[in-house]
Amino acid sequence: MGSQAQVVVPIELEVRRPGRPRSHEADQAILDAAIEEYGEHGLGGLTVDAVAARAGVSKATVYRRYPSKADLVIAAAQAACDDTTQTFTGDLRHDLRCVVEHLQAVMNDARVGRAARMLIADAPCDEQLQRLHREFVRQKRQRTMAMLGEAVQRGELRAGLDCALATDQLVGPLFYRFLVTGEPIDDRLLDTVVDAFLRAHRP
Repeated sequence: MGSQAQVVVPIELEVRRPGRPRSHEADQAILDAAIEEYGEHGLGGLTVDAVAARAGVSKATVYRRYPSKADLVIAAAQAACDDTTQTFTGDLRHDLRCVVEHLQAVMNDARVGRAARMLIADAPCDEQLQRLHREFVRQKRQRTMAMLGEAVQRGELRAGLDCALATDQLVGPLFYRFLVTGEPIDDRLLDTVVDAFLRAHRP
């Protein structure tokens, strides 16, 4: 009895059963491709065709996950700038350093840094992107503000500290170099920023 040839179906062409988990590999490939394409072309030049081709999936696979280009860009930015693996320890200097080190890594990454600059420039020009970007920034700031609030409760930062303003003071020097001067965002800068922050806000 002769053997039958086995038919291999590409991942993105398989029929998805109800409740079936999405392919992690496809998810990651789409987000990686979106960061690359967005950084190179901006929102106006970004096409789902190009993202799908770079990711090695079908356009339908992209659209099932992200109904608009703005949704895709923000999802890619969230994945590239994910800080949820950071663990705040209650050691204030360590925790402040974690915040600025994460920003340093994002800003100094050629691929992600290019996309971040593009996103800051594009957001005011597209209503949906602006709305999604504001929520993205709000979520990022919220973690730092919560960490500072806990330090206030422990007595390590002065009572009555405006945690929103203090967050801006902590990360502002990095963004200034990232967007304006182009000076290095190096470890020396991080030490200077953290030391200045502690001098300004300790009791």
